[in-house]
Amino acid sequence: MADWERREGYDLTGRRALVVGFATPAGRAIALALAEAGADVAAASATLDGDEVMAAKRASREIANLGRETFSQGWDVTLPTNVRVGMRQLAKEFGVPDALVCNADAPLAKPLTKTGDAEFARVQAVNLHGAFHAAREWTRELGRDARGRLIFVTSILGERGLRHLAAYAAAKAGVLGLAAALSQELAPRITVNCIATGWMDWTPGRGGDDPAENLLLRFIPLRRFGTADDVGALAVLLASESSGFISGQTFRVDGGVANHL
Repeated sequence: MADWERREGYDLTGRRALVVGFATPAGRAIALALAEAGADVAAASATLDGDEVMAAKRASREIANLGRETFSQGWDVTLPTNVRVGMRQLAKEFGVPDALVCNADAPLAKPLTKTGDAEFARVQAVNLHGAFHAAREWTRELGRDARGRLIFVTSILGERGLRHLAAYAAAKAGVLGLAAALSQELAPRITVNCIATGWMDWTPGRGGDDPAENLLLRFIPLRRFGTADDVGALAVLLASESSGFISGQTFRVDGGVANHL
């Protein structure tokens, strides 16, 4: 976990948060960072994949060990009814979250001509449709007068195209568009922002950690891959009172690579 001191303005004591998506280490890091900052944090998987469901449960146990209230669920964000029922149960048993972090992630690296219809549909369903479903049901439960923070974890590939990533890049670009529109529609009660990750230490096919032997690392100005804690600390800022005038923005956690490519 990140080593940092909680400061006034970043204190989330008395707040509730929901983190959706534990297929990557970012989900756990965000959930624990929010809990460390004082929030009660619920955890929900974005798919019913056994490993992801268990990752959400483990994160929930760690949150409880920090002395925070927590709640764990297994969601399939591709199914609107599943998300609706899950959110209603959460609101009833845990309370309506003040902050929602959507971290659903389903990668796919394939040439355009070899990407099947079902593969393309699933990538859109988890990454983009899931973000829409979660945001819609959370906003409904939040009500018309409450204030909140909506954070989407996406990818720099939504802005920067790379070969063999057409389906994934299209989905992540859609999340950026969704966030931009919601930052207008939900204002002034709810701020909406994105965290766009670059090459992280869990990215498939990234190679070794020695810049002398890894061409990809030599393209990253900070000469390292990102970590989950790099994402967690930013999520705390965006969920806090200190970000009250920040909305409609995309914050890249990429070591400067998007400006280099």
